[in-house]
Amino acid sequence: MKKLKLKLKSDKRTKILDAASEFNAEVVNGSLLLHECINDLINGKLDQKNLDKVMQCEHNADRAKENYINLLFKDKRALPFLVEDRYRLIKYLDIVSDSSEELAMGLKVYPFELFDDIKKDAKIINDLYQKTIDALVDMVNLMETDFKTAYQRSFEIEKLKRSARESKFKVLKIIYQKPEEKSLRVYLTSKIFIKLFDMIVRAEEISDFLRSLIVKYPSK
Repeated sequence: MKKLKLKLKSDKRTKILDAASEFNAEVVNGSLLLHECINDLINGKLDQKNLDKVMQCEHNADRAKENYINLLFKDKRALPFLVEDRYRLIKYLDIVSDSSEELAMGLKVYPFELFDDIKKDAKIINDLYQKTIDALVDMVNLMETDFKTAYQRSFEIEKLKRSARESKFKVLKIIYQKPEEKSLRVYLTSKIFIKLFDMIVRAEEISDFLRSLIVKYPSK
């Protein structure tokens, strides 16, 4: 009987972790597609269909999120973290996914090409965004098995944010000096990269939350 209970608990844990992995993967997929779209914008060949794929990833993530939550609340004892903490993490990652969709929708109605003199720094901040999301989801996955490595990953995210801040202000410094007749183009372009940097900041805030869990729970 004891072995049966342990097996059932293990099966429940496996199902929950599989659901979590599916949700996390969709968050990453959305960020990868958005990263590709922004690179296409930089290169002057943005494909509207690819923006639709970003939005579809957000819908897929929503479905995966609901499945994850349903499994999580069916057995609150199946995992070592409190359900409330896991639910907070789900909501934080959901914001990352929602932000990808929101920026994709903004790019769909963006009526200009990027200024040539910001393309280099625009690509830098876009690449830093993708590295940050990859590091964050890696940190989330490591939280299941390896607190020490997860903790180290959080400092990598901090460094990425600092580098992204520098690139953001390089972009803004250039475009804010454009002539008055380009003010609408300046405004809408600045919104893209401010939003992208805000998404990096959000990822760092989530990593700070994960660090608080490392302090809260016994070391793994």
